[in-house]
Amino acid sequence: MFTALAAQAVLIVVVPGGLLLWNAYTTSTRLIENRDAEHLSTFAALAGESAAAGKPYPTIIAELDKRDPVILGGRVAIVDAGGRLLAGATAGPSRMEQPVTANDRQVATARIIAPPQLTDRDRILLRDHYLGIGAVLLAMLALLLGGAYWLAQRWSRPQRELLRLSQEVADGEGDIHFDENGPSETVATMRNLRRVASRFDRIETARRTWLVMIAEELREPIATLGQRLEILQEALSADPEFKAEIEADQARLARMAQDLHAVALADLGRLPLRFADVDPRALIHNTIWSHGKRAQAAGVSLETSNLPPYTILVKWDAERIEQLFGALIENSMRYVSRGGRIVLGLESQRDAWRLIVDDNAPGIDVDLAQQLFEPFYRANAADMPGGSGLSLATARAIVEGHHGRIEASNSPIGGLRITVILPATPPTA
Repeated sequence: MFTALAAQAVLIVVVPGGLLLWNAYTTSTRLIENRDAEHLSTFAALAGESAAAGKPYPTIIAELDKRDPVILGGRVAIVDAGGRLLAGATAGPSRMEQPVTANDRQVATARIIAPPQLTDRDRILLRDHYLGIGAVLLAMLALLLGGAYWLAQRWSRPQRELLRLSQEVADGEGDIHFDENGPSETVATMRNLRRVASRFDRIETARRTWLVMIAEELREPIATLGQRLEILQEALSADPEFKAEIEADQARLARMAQDLHAVALADLGRLPLRFADVDPRALIHNTIWSHGKRAQAAGVSLETSNLPPYTILVKWDAERIEQLFGALIENSMRYVSRGGRIVLGLESQRDAWRLIVDDNAPGIDVDLAQQLFEPFYRANAADMPGGSGLSLATARAIVEGHHGRIEASNSPIGGLRITVILPATPPTA
């Protein structure tokens, strides 16, 4: 805004300033011309008197050059009626003329041939004139630029405040504060933004709270359902395949409730974590053992790669890390076909560790990789029914709770690679 106002201020000064300078120049030119006319008229009268007294014209010009060397000296010529030079400067285009009369008749013409010569007084007068105009113009420009800056600050301050508020609303801030200064329309917009932010904050808080409550309410009936299904299976003596299917369904419901609970708590910033010294290699082996039966039934090979041969101690939440590995394996098993592979690895990285899960399912579009971690997002959902779509969202919630980061990329064995980087110990607050 200041740039536009400053440009207008410069334009306001330059145009009138140019006109003032042009007027000063033309005025000084007219003054010099009027002075030349007065001096030429006086000379013509004196030349007429001298000519009547019989004085020759060269003598008259010599006396002029001696009497008036600055203004007319060397600039005047006397010509006859036919334009023939009688005395004075070389004939040339006439700048100004006056008749020379003797005994009431014109005997010659006095002409100014050369351009005017400025005197020292003329130069000082013009210099002072131009300096005065320049000083006035600079003072006007400074005044206008100061006014432009003041106006720009005054009018842009509410706009900057409005921009700040809109950014806070976009970032999810529900409680925004501002000074109600500025145009009424801008203040009204700020108030509307505050109401929108407050309303969305209430809705978002309610949504997160509902998710936590739903997840907590699901956990108990699912656990009770599992117990009752066991009793029902014993009573009905169902065949092993039917029992396995019931157990798988009950386990999937339990994982869904557990994942939903973790994601909802992380969304509220209340994911409980109990940090203790654990060996990540043991956590990987425990995860493979707990998912081995299901992987074997699906014809999928669970493998390890690049595990250090020595004991490692890190300060993590062992239960949540096993849940993290379980979520990653659950995600891969939805896409890996029979005969496929899921490989778990562990690599050192300075004061952190890289947990890597590779599979040979179909690869992913790298541009869409980060969308995989959004709740309920599924790649190729039409071809791969089943699953809650919470596995990778759960993994991200657990990773962020450990102050780490999680990334998706194409795997060297042909499918998806999930890389988790966790600090060996959580940073102190």
